[in-house]
Amino acid sequence: MFGLCDIKLQYGDLKVLDHFNLDCERQQFICLFGPSGTGKTSILNILAGIIMPASGQVTSASMRLAYVFQEPRLLPWLTVVENLQIGLYSHGLPARERRQRVENLLPLLGLDGFGGYYPEQLSGGMKQRVSIGRAFAVEPDLLLLDEPFSGLDEEIKRDMQELLSSLGQWHACTTVMVTHDLKEAVRLSDRIVVLRGRPCQIIRDLHLEPEQRYQASYIQRMEKVLSDALNPLEAGALI
Repeated sequence: MFGLCDIKLQYGDLKVLDHFNLDCERQQFICLFGPSGTGKTSILNILAGIIMPASGQVTSASMRLAYVFQEPRLLPWLTVVENLQIGLYSHGLPARERRQRVENLLPLLGLDGFGGYYPEQLSGGMKQRVSIGRAFAVEPDLLLLDEPFSGLDEEIKRDMQELLSSLGQWHACTTVMVTHDLKEAVRLSDRIVVLRGRPCQIIRDLHLEPEQRYQASYIQRMEKVLSDALNPLEAGALI
């Protein structure tokens, strides 16, 4: 179980979170969805221990954690294999075991044959594959993703979504992802937490039906629910 209890976070006079609560069940995929500036990335950073709240309790501490950012953030002087191994050094794995785990990951990432390449030799989509693979290489208990596909075109973004789903089957973990993409939220998540306001508030907490996530009618229905939640005045005008 991971989560935030009674969290307060403030930057100067700006209250970002005030008595904020979020529970994450084990191996649940949660999307944080809402307008920019509501504090979604701050929530991820508190879960990661990057930001310390003014008060409240964080229950993700001491767990094995991985974080995927909007940019791949690969080290340019290291190869794909070496970048994938970075997170494994702190776990005390022998060199042979580190190498074997990464070699097993390469085909899952669609990067078989690219292990010796450097980041400058890769496309944007391939760089993000390495970034996602680096996170899964540590076999995390909690995976945090901050709009990791926002800079990619639609075709590559869809490939990345499928990759994330397949890796989630290879290694199941609790996942919290920030996205502004309605379809992405429906396709990937078990639960969508809709956020709005300053300080940030949960205005909808939707549990999805995974077996329907690829049905066009279900996606459209969920898109309308999310849109109406964020634009209640417009939704009311349509009734």
